[in-house]
Formats: sequence, C-alpha cells, structure tokens
Amino acid sequence: MRRYGSGTGGAALNARIRPAALLLLLAAAPLAQADAPAPDLTGSVGLMHRRLTERNALGGKLLTETGPMLQVQLEATRPLPDGAALAARAHLAAGDIDYDGRTQGGVPLATTTRQYEGGVDVLWRPHEPAAWGEAWLSLGWLANRRLIRGTPIAGGLDELSSATLAGVRWRSPAFTPAAGWTSRVEVEARTSLSHQLRVDYYGLLDRSRFEGARKQLWTLRLQAAPTDSPWQWGLEWSLLRQPASKAVPVSRGGMLLPGTTVRQPELTSSDLVLRVGRRF
Repeated sequence: MRRYGSGTGGAALNARIRPAALLLLLAAAPLAQADAPAPDLTGSVGLMHRRLTERNALGGKLLTETGPMLQVQLEATRPLPDGAALAARAHLAAGDIDYDGRTQGGVPLATTTRQYEGGVDVLWRPHEPAAWGEAWLSLGWLANRRLIRGTPIAGGLDELSSATLAGVRWRSPAFTPAAGWTSRVEVEARTSLSHQLRVDYYGLLDRSRFEGARKQLWTLRLQAAPTDSPWQWGLEWSLLRQPASKAVPVSRGGMLLPGTTVRQPELTSSDLVLRVGRRF
C-alpha cells in the first residue's frame, strides 16, 4: 500500500462502533432474562505478541510489523432452558510495535506502528453439550487501526479496517491434564461478510474509502484452571489471512491523480496470547 501522511491517536475506532453496539443489544435481552440462570462472566488480561506481514503480487515481502500488545477481554455465557446457550464476547488490544519495510523508492524504512484492535461477538450454542464437545455459531465485528509513524524520509499512514464476521467454534469436553487441574480446547474459524477500509493521508491526498478483501481468521485456544478456583490461564494462537484488495484511484483536492492508486496488499497476521482470567 502506498504510505503517506502522519498522525497518532485511537479515537477513530468510535466511528465504527455502531455494529458493536448492535451486537451487544442483540445479546443483552436473552442474557438479562430474569427467569434464566445467572450468566457466567469471565474477565481476562493477556500479553499478546503480533507479527503482521504484507506481500506484493509476486509474494515478495513489503513490510513486517512485530511486537507486544496488551489485550483485555470479557465474556458472558448464559444457559438457555432448552439446553442451548448464548454468549457475548468483547475485547480490546493496543500496543506500539516495530515496523520494518521500505519506502516507495526501495529505501529501507524502520519506524513504529501503533495498533489498536476492538471486537464484539455474539455466540449461540443451539444444542446442549455432547460427548464430543460443543458446537457454537458466531456473528461478530472486528476493527483494526494502524498508525504508521512518519520519519524524516517518509510520511506515515492512518489505516482503519472494519469487518463483520461469521463463524463456528468447537469447544472440547473438560478434561484433567494433571491432578488438580481442569482444561478445555477450543477451535474457532471465522470469515468476513463485509470489510471496509479507510486510509487517511493527513492532507497530502484525499482520504480513501474502499472495500477490503475477505478476511479468514483461525484461532486455537487452550484453557486451564485449578479445580474449584475462579482463576484460569489461557494460551491462544490465531492466524488472519486476506488477499490483496482491488486498487482504487487516489485524488487530491477532489481531482483524480492519473496513474496513482491505493490498495491493501496481501496481509497475514499471527498472534500468540498468554492470558490470565477470573470467573465472577
């Protein structure tokens, strides 16, 4: 992607908050029913390591962003009278990570990217748990903001991605890996139903808004808790893949610039999270 402009801050996520609010409202009514069992609420804090890579059409590496981020997550689950269950999950993550790439002229460029991420999911388990585990369906919203800081030889960029996701989750039956401990494994697969991008060049060019490529997101979780303890530990690995988006024209002052386009290149992002949480 062409990189221009400069800037910092995280307030732009608010511009995409409506899908998250709608999903929370959809989940709130069943979770709050007075005649249903009290929801199981879990809060957690995680230390996450992210590695994001963009590649060109030939598979060559354009840039890599790596570094630690802090993540917080809340999940509420309520059993329903027929053995089904409904859950709502929300998370926020942020951190400054290293950027290793090149300018448009091919000059090596090292700077910092401030990344923000927020997401909300509503999950539904249509049947009671079976001997093989639990099957869940999900609908969610995920927003990612990347603020690439400028340097003396190149400007920065403000990129905001917002996607609606649908997916499935399998949760294993509880098992005992060691005396005094209970564990579960989860596997989740999601794909985007819609994906919108906004790129801000901070006055050098007009802001671009265009459709992003389809996201594919896979997650593997291992959760473990001491028997009869509200505390639990989690290890999570996730992989996001998306092909390059279509190129769109770029303008300045409302006038199209001949031969100048912008696109989001092929992108891969992997996260490894160590999490500690507590049930309430």
